[in-house]
Amino acid sequence: MPSKKGEPFRWDAVVRLTHWGVAAICIGNLWLNEAGEDWHEWLGYTAIALVSVRLLWGLTFAHGYARLGALIPSGEDFRQQMHEMRERLPQAPGHHGSGKLAVWALWLLVLATAGTGWFQNTEMGFDLGADDWHVWCTWALQGMIALHLLAIVFTSWRQRSNLVTRMLPSLPRYASNQRRDEQT
Repeated sequence: MPSKKGEPFRWDAVVRLTHWGVAAICIGNLWLNEAGEDWHEWLGYTAIALVSVRLLWGLTFAHGYARLGALIPSGEDFRQQMHEMRERLPQAPGHHGSGKLAVWALWLLVLATAGTGWFQNTEMGFDLGADDWHVWCTWALQGMIALHLLAIVFTSWRQRSNLVTRMLPSLPRYASNQRRDEQT
């Protein structure tokens, strides 16, 4: 009987660094910092920089699933996702079709939240009510983060594959086990 265990897959270091950096900034700015504090503003600028680094990485030096072209969903991606979910097969490397959409939505919401935060401090932004836009973006971003976390938990359970480990650094024990498996 074939094993339903998935192939080990890890995102590259730049993907992991930008992911966890943006996650830490979201935690800090959405739930720990007060709006208007210097740290709040600088973390927002850092979020823009990290998303920009990730986008540039995906356009230039990234390989395979980390390339931006690999994050454009297709009908086949959604069919594969439905098949894998229905059969409880481990997820293939990369993202499902809905995961690809979520990546773009999260990046756009992070940029919109940070951008409206900056814009509300300009004279034109103040006149145009950018503070309301910023509040709306923070609520939308929090909703998307919640959906992201629920999707990870559900998909990990449904497909018997711990998706969180794909974003963690490779552990030495895991790496030695993987090398031993490859030799046999």
